[in-house]
Amino acid sequence: MYTIYLTTECNFCCSYCYEDYAKRSELTEEKLIKTIKFIFKHSSSNKVLIDFMGGEPLLKKELIYKAIDYIELNYPEKEVKYFMTTNCSLIDDAFIELMKKTKFTVRLSFDGCIEAHSLNRIVKNGELYYENIIENIVKIRQSGVPYSVRMTITENTIPYMYKSIIYLHELGLDNICMIPDVNLSFSRETLQEFKNQSNLILKYYLNEYDEGRKFTIDQFDGKFLNILCDFGNRFSMCDAGIHSFKIMPDGNIFPCGFLTNNEKFIIGNIDDKIDIERASQLAISLFDKNNTKCKNCNIKDFCHGMKCGYMNYIRTGSINIPADSTCEYEQVFFPIVNKILEHIATQNDDKGRQVLGPHYRYLSTTRLKLSNIGEKVKKAI
Repeated sequence: MYTIYLTTECNFCCSYCYEDYAKRSELTEEKLIKTIKFIFKHSSSNKVLIDFMGGEPLLKKELIYKAIDYIELNYPEKEVKYFMTTNCSLIDDAFIELMKKTKFTVRLSFDGCIEAHSLNRIVKNGELYYENIIENIVKIRQSGVPYSVRMTITENTIPYMYKSIIYLHELGLDNICMIPDVNLSFSRETLQEFKNQSNLILKYYLNEYDEGRKFTIDQFDGKFLNILCDFGNRFSMCDAGIHSFKIMPDGNIFPCGFLTNNEKFIIGNIDDKIDIERASQLAISLFDKNNTKCKNCNIKDFCHGMKCGYMNYIRTGSINIPADSTCEYEQVFFPIVNKILEHIATQNDDKGRQVLGPHYRYLSTTRLKLSNIGEKVKKAI
């Protein structure tokens, strides 16, 4: 995956945004073409994944059109899939048509009900844009463009989690990512409220499943494999800097979006190359061999902190030591996902086989072993 940062500017100033750039920069058309040439020279695969990012990438909407035109003209033999993360305020009908015609998947940053959304997602010009954003999101859903809604959870939006999930689902949105803010911290009271809200969401999720209105919450469905499979209880970081690269407007390349404001993590430049060895050594240097925090953890295979190393780094300084809040919310999600799998297994019907079948088919193509729970669920369905 090659992520092209079109601009570091944004028309929002969300309170939880981790992209804190000392200086603003924008990609020029000349630099865009140079970046595309670099990507296709560097990529040996017939399939190329390109992600447009910001800031808000649609502030430089014209560059996305130019990028796609240039790629289609110069690399017609390549299978290219496009991705984008947007706050949805600048989407228009013409751009939706572009996404329909190309292989686009879009992530929609939207925090749910108006009470939650308006707390942190602040527009720089003082307007709310809420109704306009909803209208654009519904248009995207109706267009058939693959999407996910990225709903960020912060301490002040925890009381609205359940209401927001219902609101989004009733809008017809069936692919929701319920993402805890990277800098989230819990008090005793907010952690209890987080548990309460998560369990209300679980009841709603199971009811919708039983009624044939199945929808996806990434923090539930996206964890099925983590429980069904025995990964050996080890740290297994993502491919940041190995197969995933973040290219900034000035041409500098970083391994992860959490690091793009820190020059010590530059691993290359489009005028030169990507230094994979440097990327590997950076990660190794930030691995704490003396970590005892996770040693006896019962949900190590399940935990997002065992995969998102640089999320850990910006909180604790080590890629393999999660923040306390990560441990806390993962301990909330673990029994919830177990209950979902148990519920699906006890139904023993085609719905369950349809939901879990792809996971088992995937595992059958690997050397990975099923966990004890994975074996039980497989027998049940």
